[in-house]
Amino acid sequence: MKATKWLGLGIAGLSCGMAQADYRDDIGYRQLQQLLGSGVPTGAGVNVVLAEASTVTESDTLRYPRYAPDTGQSRFAGKTFSYPGPQASTGISDHATGVAAAFFANDSIAPGIANIAVYNADDWLSGLVAAAAEAPVAGSRIANHSWIGGADSETAADIGAYLRLVDRVVQRYEFIQVVGMDNGPSNSPLLGSAYNTIAVGRSDGGHDRGSDPVDSVYGAGRSRPDLVAPRTTTSGATPLVAAAAALLVETGHSGAGQLSKAGQAIAGIGQVYNAERAETVKAALMAGARRETDNTAGSANIADYRSAGHQTANGLDDRFGAGQLDVFGSYRIIAGGEQDSVEDGGGAVLAEAGFDFDQAFGGLGSNRTASYRISALSDLQLAASLVWNFGVSDDSSLATVFYDLDLELFDTTLQRTVGLSNSRADNSENLWLALRGGHDYQLRVVAATSADFVWDYALAWRMEPLTAAPVPLPASALLFSAALLGFAVSARGGRLGACRV
Repeated sequence: MKATKWLGLGIAGLSCGMAQADYRDDIGYRQLQQLLGSGVPTGAGVNVVLAEASTVTESDTLRYPRYAPDTGQSRFAGKTFSYPGPQASTGISDHATGVAAAFFANDSIAPGIANIAVYNADDWLSGLVAAAAEAPVAGSRIANHSWIGGADSETAADIGAYLRLVDRVVQRYEFIQVVGMDNGPSNSPLLGSAYNTIAVGRSDGGHDRGSDPVDSVYGAGRSRPDLVAPRTTTSGATPLVAAAAALLVETGHSGAGQLSKAGQAIAGIGQVYNAERAETVKAALMAGARRETDNTAGSANIADYRSAGHQTANGLDDRFGAGQLDVFGSYRIIAGGEQDSVEDGGGAVLAEAGFDFDQAFGGLGSNRTASYRISALSDLQLAASLVWNFGVSDDSSLATVFYDLDLELFDTTLQRTVGLSNSRADNSENLWLALRGGHDYQLRVVAATSADFVWDYALAWRMEPLTAAPVPLPASALLFSAALLGFAVSARGGRLGACRV
């Protein structure tokens, strides 16, 4: 691999910018604090990985690699850092310190994160190379990648293999990978071009868009990023999303059977409930995101979501993905709990926010359509995201499989389809549209692959009062029910061409 590079364009600005308190208002965290008070999730019990590119090149043999945050700072007091990779850091990286501060510092939105494994990004990627996926160190659930990788001297086969390895570890271990897009157009497929990662951009839209071409499996044009955050670099935006993911994982895990209908014991990880699975967290972050913003921390705002020329086939905006991170909106979805489809024994009208994880869908001994009832008593804005994993075999062949799903909104009052997301390339489908008061609907997941199969998916939704025009979404509203309010490959030589975001 060729040395990876960081994505920050102004390290001092990154670390200083994170000290500003008003970004918490912009991502819905203050609203969550007002609702939950001292019961606000902190990321407690969620072990994480911080993968950082070296700030010095490999040619500087005396100083390479340098990727460690300054753990002696008071904002990291009480946290345990480990360095599992084969190469020790030769010193402190200001970039890593800034990213760490935004991700899990004691003054971040996830101060409860206590166990952090720090890797040189090259070593982290090399550690994925094995016939079968290995459990992440210390049962880690989330990894932050504020770096990017390009092809340079690597072959497409090399890059494709690493993308498969990353997608495999998400699928096998529910290991959430939050990755930054480049700060501008580039050919940098690592790691934003992977299917199962959560790709993050900036709220000003100044980042690379769409997947980069690698091979017949990892092609160009898939919708990237998945969502954005209000920072001036993707290095700063990415750890905000990673921290939000930690809050959702904690909420889903602590809620256990109250929020999830089932779970799975995963070797090296422990019990993982449906509310904290990688697909569920990604769907909740996307469905919970704001499509219109009024930010206080900067001038960049989303004002023309999905305007002409910016509509993707999977229901997103090619600049902003699902919109800007909204911790409050995404928390509502996880805390709303799991609700089965009609075909799986459900049938009650959907709550205003919630999710479903279906572990067996596709017609092979299961249903090919999953329907969810909606009854709009008043005009509402619906945001829904369907997410499923791209499959990679857990052996040295790294064989891949992609099943195609669609997401449809059917107006049962009018007896016609009023919304459809049906990309043939993406592994998420999304709807964002108005519901008419007095109408009943069905939100439908449909198997678009012609042959029967069996696969899992996560569906997340939220509905809010429509106070003005049908779009964009209004600010999040407190719509909790009484029950919710009461829920207090072979190894390769060389190094990957990449750059830090």
